[in-house]
Amino acid sequence: MTQSQSWITESIRFSLIGVQDSPRRVSWASLVGQEPESITNRPAQHLTIEEGAWGGGQLVVTTQLGRIDITLTAMPAPTVTGVPSLGAFGVVGDQFEKILRLQLFPQAARLAVGASLNIFPKDLAESRKLIEELLPQLKLDPDASDVMLQVNRPKKFPKLSGLVMNRLCKWAQLVTQTVQFQNNEPLAQTQMHLIKLDLDLNTSPASALPSPSSYSSIIEAFFAEARLLVGERNG
Repeated sequence: MTQSQSWITESIRFSLIGVQDSPRRVSWASLVGQEPESITNRPAQHLTIEEGAWGGGQLVVTTQLGRIDITLTAMPAPTVTGVPSLGAFGVVGDQFEKILRLQLFPQAARLAVGASLNIFPKDLAESRKLIEELLPQLKLDPDASDVMLQVNRPKKFPKLSGLVMNRLCKWAQLVTQTVQFQNNEPLAQTQMHLIKLDLDLNTSPASALPSPSSYSSIIEAFFAEARLLVGERNG
């Protein structure tokens, strides 16, 4: 791809699914090294939510029966595009991967990494050109917009005990309208072109995970694949 724009990160997530009972507890403090800004406990639902500012966004650790989600989300803030941003995926992904690989996790049935990424073309012509480069298998009309495609491309990793990773990519080319109101009256209307990529990389249900001591290698493989998928389209 010849375009020079980089993917901007809106959110990034790591999940452990099918978590077994274990004295090994994942917490905001164990990830960051300090206490979170807030903790919400809902014993009846077996739910704990810990959150605080970190890495230029809001880091949330959600623990419930059988599942743990660690999510970094951009904070709402005035931007040129109006879309919250954590920054370039290369930087954000490296930072997020680093704290995950230092963590000792409990045994789980599956692992997953997700990310929501954006590019902001200047007009419809550039937007159409970019989506055609991203998805050369599509043939679009000149005035086409609001295009969506989702595809899974599983990949086997012989060096990780033959583990199979699902690589789910959801592409969208959108034209959005933003209307600002003041005193219940429309003040301004803005049109924005957006290309969105939602990544969901996860270990196949048919692949048995090794012991948690090997999770760092799987996390490394997740982020290597995410960079490959993004880099193939930013190179």
